[in-house]
Amino acid sequence: MVWVLARGMTDSNLDHYADMLENYAWGQNMAWGSTKHPPLFAWVTGLWFDIFPTQDTAYYLLSYLNVAIGLLGVYRLAHALRLPDLALASVMLLCMAFPYSTLASKFNANAILLSVWPWVAVAWLHSVRNVGRSGWLWSAALGLLSALAMLGKYYSGVFLLGIFLAAWASQAGRHWLVTRKPWLALLVFGMCLLPHLQWLHAHDYVTLRYVGEQGAKDGTDWPQLYKFAIAPMAYWLLPWLLCAWLCAPGQPSLLERLRGWPLRLLRCWLPQGRDDTLFWLAMLPGLITLVFGVTGFVALSLPWAIPVGFGFSLLWLRNLTAAQTDTNGIAKMTNRLRRYTLAWCLLVLLISPLFAWYQAVEGSYSHYMPRREAASELLKGWHERHPEQPLRWVGGAWAENALLAFYGDDSIQVVPGVPDQFPATVNPVANWDQQGGLLLCPMGELEKPAGTDCPQKMQTWLQAKGQTADVIRITVHSQGFWFPKRVPFTYVAFDYLPMRP
Repeated sequence: MVWVLARGMTDSNLDHYADMLENYAWGQNMAWGSTKHPPLFAWVTGLWFDIFPTQDTAYYLLSYLNVAIGLLGVYRLAHALRLPDLALASVMLLCMAFPYSTLASKFNANAILLSVWPWVAVAWLHSVRNVGRSGWLWSAALGLLSALAMLGKYYSGVFLLGIFLAAWASQAGRHWLVTRKPWLALLVFGMCLLPHLQWLHAHDYVTLRYVGEQGAKDGTDWPQLYKFAIAPMAYWLLPWLLCAWLCAPGQPSLLERLRGWPLRLLRCWLPQGRDDTLFWLAMLPGLITLVFGVTGFVALSLPWAIPVGFGFSLLWLRNLTAAQTDTNGIAKMTNRLRRYTLAWCLLVLLISPLFAWYQAVEGSYSHYMPRREAASELLKGWHERHPEQPLRWVGGAWAENALLAFYGDDSIQVVPGVPDQFPATVNPVANWDQQGGLLLCPMGELEKPAGTDCPQKMQTWLQAKGQTADVIRITVHSQGFWFPKRVPFTYVAFDYLPMRP
């Protein structure tokens, strides 16, 4: 809730790249796929806004509810690994990691894995350790949750491979592999993915082709590989430093705590034997990804690192408290961590309005984007020009064109480009040629226009359809206390009207 409030103060718009508007557009149709990603996060977005109003704050509430579900999964993972004394502390440390705080505001295919991966690990551990009916139920849950992970992003295949390798690393895991429980999980997994596979086949495997286009073009992309390799040091730096600082054994002086700090930072990452399940769960997703990157099979993307660290804090705490037999020492450390977490939350709330004002004074592009004002003006203009013709769909520059539906009228269907641009995908508008539509091209700041050929493409398409293709140009700017500068933005639009018989 602290981060929902903070984002409400600092962000006058959803993300600059319109990823969240894209989610919303895909979520309008609840299809089994899209032109880019599998559908889970779009489904979640669509269902969420069936209940909540289309407002930025409601979107941030969804983003951080997603984080909360993931943190609860990490809490239960600690119990599943028989480390209940470390459960709360591991969650509080993750709260200060960037993937669970600042980066989590953008709800997308990477972010939804934060909530799914820990629960897959929990289901797997219970499937391995439980017998009888409970073991079978957890095995079915493992199949279902694994399918949800894949429907979140295909990158989850790396995580599932990591679980398979982690099973081979322990005696209990190897015994589980020769039982019928993995086969039950696999059966449920396949059944849950079958509709998505059928959708892929019916739509020319469009999502897989998009994934293939993201691969490395000329061998190993070493700069991206290096960035991904150091991502854990950047994304989880603060909780890592804090964990090693707090977990000094005994009651050391300040000098003794400082002297042993570097060694404890290293010890955080060490395994406890070859059958260390927690170590493999925490480390294999990142390590396997690096292997794929080194081979040149894929071009690594830094945001892929967002979900890989769900087990880091638990691993650090286990390693640094393994020699402690005094549970009171762990309880004291947890209580100190409570105070640090509270201070962190207060600091976030104090800094947020200052950061918002900094963006306003600096004239930040994303801060001044007038999406709400543009949606209002565009809808007003349509109703003035065509008072008897309802506006049913909006096309144009994907996915920025979704602003008209999100901030204006949520009954408007969002189309990628033009309605017949992707004949192999689900067309969200039935009989679109018999309904009124608007083609939208955001042109950026009035004084710094964006270099885009969107208007030319839209005009060419409209003329081919026998439309007049008259240019509609509006200029709007954000207004209010948080917008001391007047930064006008331009939007170009074109009407599409049904052909009269």
